[in-house]
Amino acid sequence: MMPQSGQRKNVIDKEWTFVLGAQDPEMREIERVLDDDGRPWLHAATGRRRCTAQTAYEANGVVRVGPDNIPRAMVLPPKAPAVFVECGLVGWQPVLRVDHHHPGDPGYTAAPEDYLRGSSLGQVLTLLEREPTPTQRLLAASDHCLTAAYQGECPGVDPDELLILRASWKALVSGRTVSDVVDGILDAAKRVRKHHDSELGESRFMDPTEMPLDLAEGAAYAGMPVRYRALLPEGILKEMVKGGTPEHVEAFMAEHRDAGRPVYGNPYRGYAGAYWPGRSAPGTPHRGGPIPR
Repeated sequence: MMPQSGQRKNVIDKEWTFVLGAQDPEMREIERVLDDDGRPWLHAATGRRRCTAQTAYEANGVVRVGPDNIPRAMVLPPKAPAVFVECGLVGWQPVLRVDHHHPGDPGYTAAPEDYLRGSSLGQVLTLLEREPTPTQRLLAASDHCLTAAYQGECPGVDPDELLILRASWKALVSGRTVSDVVDGILDAAKRVRKHHDSELGESRFMDPTEMPLDLAEGAAYAGMPVRYRALLPEGILKEMVKGGTPEHVEAFMAEHRDAGRPVYGNPYRGYAGAYWPGRSAPGTPHRGGPIPR
């Protein structure tokens, strides 16, 4: 994915340090690519621990997590040029951002057919002037627009190969077998189709205790919008929608924003989420009372 003629090309100095956000399959591949290209990189951290998806944009330091999974404190020199990949560091302004989560990010509005420009992995490959491998295409598409990728809307991405890749990763991190994960995804897809409400335009699974194990993945495989809830360890109830059209996702975000709940999401990528008040819900007072179904 080389820059087209006339397109502005960023020049990446070999000394620039990449600061990486939370761990996932795409970020692991970005680490591997940077190593292969001889580029320095660190992990964004909060309290000397590698950031999570929840803390990635509120990091206050950097660490390097090795193969032993032990974070070792590092130093990002003042005024050192840095490229932030799906993270933010308090008090720092990067020379470049690689991201697709927030308005203004380079990949925020990228459509499924333009998933390489949209995904963080694709953006890194472009900065380094490297062509994507077939596996990198699968990783980029699944991270940027999973539902569309499963429906064959991403050039160069085979949905069956994508299923095996995703199931293999889920099996690795969960301890399940690949066949068990595949069966779980296919079963969840059947349940999503069965529960689809044509009037609401989505399938709903609002009881966290009855949510299929592979619900989000199954919904993406089925190519249908799904709304569901999960109870977080901090006592916060998180409500999410995935696989929706931009209009569908914007309506979800407006509904929760109008109710005073913290909301995040990207209508162009088909997902959003909101936090119901709990013991430590960010920015939202606990109003009490039952949570409507």
